[in-house]
Amino acid sequence: MRAALALVAVAACTSGTSKQDASKLYSATSSAITAAQAKAAASTSGINIDYTGPCDSEGSVHVHGVQDDTQGTFDLQVDFTNCVSATRVALDGGIHFASTPTSGTLTGSMAFSDRTTSATCDLDLQFSLSGGAATYAGTVCGYDIGSF
Repeated sequence: MRAALALVAVAACTSGTSKQDASKLYSATSSAITAAQAKAAASTSGINIDYTGPCDSEGSVHVHGVQDDTQGTFDLQVDFTNCVSATRVALDGGIHFASTPTSGTLTGSMAFSDRTTSATCDLDLQFSLSGGAATYAGTVCGYDIGSF
């Protein structure tokens, strides 16, 4: 369930960001959160997480908070510092990501850049889970989440 929830990491960006750039930021942020959360959980025993590690090419990621796999809940802060992936996508910023078995939120701010694009986005997303289906509310760089 955790990996599926991490994929909903969506951002609301500052004005002027194209829908295509918002989509790139969404994809990069989702992948980075999923990888960071998995690394943090694998490196920690117990429910309290405080993990700092390297990104693929350079920079670092810091994950701290509580993840209770027994209850299916987590409340994490994920901070990226010049976190560069193997595909040369860079992320900077912080995200607060919390979830229960039935709902969750994602808030914060991210800066994204690759070889052709850069964007700075505020994050604000809510989701609910029911019967294996997810419902989302919020915006992605000013675009309604339903338009993606």
